[in-house]
Amino acid sequence: MDASSRDHHARSVCRTGSNLVEERIYYRGVLERPLTQRTGTVPGSSLPKVSVVIPTLNAGPGFRNLLDKLSTQEIGFGCEILVIDSSSTDGTVELARRHGATVYGITRAEFGHGATRNLGVSLSRGEYVAFIVQDAVPLDGRWLAAMVENLEGDDLVAGVYGRQIPRPESAPLTRALVNGWPTAGLERREQRLEAPALYRALTPAERRLLATFDNVSSCVRRSVWEEIPFERTGFGEDVRWGKSVVERGYKLVYEPRSAVLHSHERGALYNLRRHYVDGQLLLELFGLAPTPNLALLLLNVLRSTAHLYLRLRRDAKATGGKLRLALLAAKHAVCSQTGLYLALKKRRLPARLDLLLRRGV
Repeated sequence: MDASSRDHHARSVCRTGSNLVEERIYYRGVLERPLTQRTGTVPGSSLPKVSVVIPTLNAGPGFRNLLDKLSTQEIGFGCEILVIDSSSTDGTVELARRHGATVYGITRAEFGHGATRNLGVSLSRGEYVAFIVQDAVPLDGRWLAAMVENLEGDDLVAGVYGRQIPRPESAPLTRALVNGWPTAGLERREQRLEAPALYRALTPAERRLLATFDNVSSCVRRSVWEEIPFERTGFGEDVRWGKSVVERGYKLVYEPRSAVLHSHERGALYNLRRHYVDGQLLLELFGLAPTPNLALLLLNVLRSTAHLYLRLRRDAKATGGKLRLALLAAKHAVCSQTGLYLALKKRRLPARLDLLLRRGV
């Protein structure tokens, strides 16, 4: 076999086999099946090593970029792609099928971040199950293999999550925020609890870092998921799962070699709402209350403004002068810290205001 033939042989294409039957399965009926049941197996066919699950809703024309990147992943194992679609009307389903994906439909009302991903795993057949959101795009052909290598190399690894890089066209504030997340680092890290006694000794902030996991781009071990499925929640299913698996003695791995382009241009109101919901999650899971009173609200606004301003100043693409950048940083700081503050006052807020603050997150 010559070099070009070996390269071609080693480079498998990640796509669903054409002999798998596409079908629509009612959501509730599937969730009532045993979690270990694998569907779509053709007699005599081998199971894929990895399943890629993508929840979708009107993914738009950019969805093609994701599907194209998945079809050219440099892998040496079998792979299937499953799309769990929430009744799209823009051609998302047809586009996914043309790229070889198996599509399962649910209603929009039936979608939930935890439950829908559980559905995807229960319908899949892989030993490992990768998740990616509809608007993320793998940076290169090693996105999937880099995560799987961590799972193959250590049986204690329950899940792997990857790096997120802001899109080239993103605004300076967006770049500064995304590049400040735990999913922006260049160094691989392992998150593991060596002993239960050590966990109790950790601060709330340390427990939060230990549980970091992000389903924007991730891969989980099926056998661990069967033991610890995602909670059926509308927000934070990944962090909740991360907390559960490290408490059971498993490892989580951040693998920056597995990278996606992913960022959003968000307004001030969304930032307030997002931090309101996130603040409640931090308090519930870790007892973490970063902005508990008005004095710390003011202090944290100042700290956050200064930190973000310095990040913006280091961005060579940021334009508009010092005053504009300072105002941009201050606006985000006020909204984010106010959201965290209001999260701790939830019980005192009118029900209609609480509903308004949760909307769209």
